[in-house]
Amino acid sequence: MSAFQVLISMIVLNQATADEASLRAMQQRVESVKLAITDDRQAKPKLVSAPVFRYSDELRHIEDAGIWLWADRGRPTAAMKVEYYKLGVHPRPWLYCFTSLAPALVSVDWPGERTFNASKPGIKWQSIADEPAKTRAARLIQMRDIARRFSAEILRNPPKLERHQMRLLTRPLYRYEETSGDVLDGAVFGFTGTGTNPDLLLVLDLTKDVGWRFGLTGMTAEGLSVTLDDRKVWEQPHATEPGQKFETWVYFSPQN
Repeated sequence: MSAFQVLISMIVLNQATADEASLRAMQQRVESVKLAITDDRQAKPKLVSAPVFRYSDELRHIEDAGIWLWADRGRPTAAMKVEYYKLGVHPRPWLYCFTSLAPALVSVDWPGERTFNASKPGIKWQSIADEPAKTRAARLIQMRDIARRFSAEILRNPPKLERHQMRLLTRPLYRYEETSGDVLDGAVFGFTGTGTNPDLLLVLDLTKDVGWRFGLTGMTAEGLSVTLDDRKVWEQPHATEPGQKFETWVYFSPQN
């Protein structure tokens, strides 16, 4: 092995070690969170063991980040971003963004930091008339096709609100695993306005009674606007105060 190859191997190894350490730091932060569904005693949301997506964001100076989900009986009930910013960008390098994905009320506690109690369900379901495919494999293809029918814009720089088209991430962030009750299948898709940072989540859900339905939630302080087949179906206003609490989501920089 040449000296150059040795150098490249050392760089790759050091990067892998740094990535592993960064992941452990984020994982520990997420594992300390306590989540509950306050108006459903049967619900027992559990943290999905690993981040469903890792990303960085050069435009926002985010060095490393991940998004984690909690699920109950196969269906996702909440999502949380953990982002680490380059030194000097913000007074505190870490940022959390939490959003409810539950059709019920959630409460969340960051030990030593703060609590958040949603005042509304995180997801407002809207139906889609498409006939469900018969097999699990075919339904994944169908969900990808449905997701492509959505178009999203991110609205920046109020009050002008410059509109920028968002991009659907190539793969779903999460596919429902074992489900129970009336839930048959589903997936979570991400839309990004910068790089691969999922600023918007689309949840597709298949139930025995309703069939296909969808819900949307933002994971950014910027404004969002979503259309399905050229019909506006959802929007989120621009947030103006860092740390401000909202009805279904919250973001803040932890003390440590």
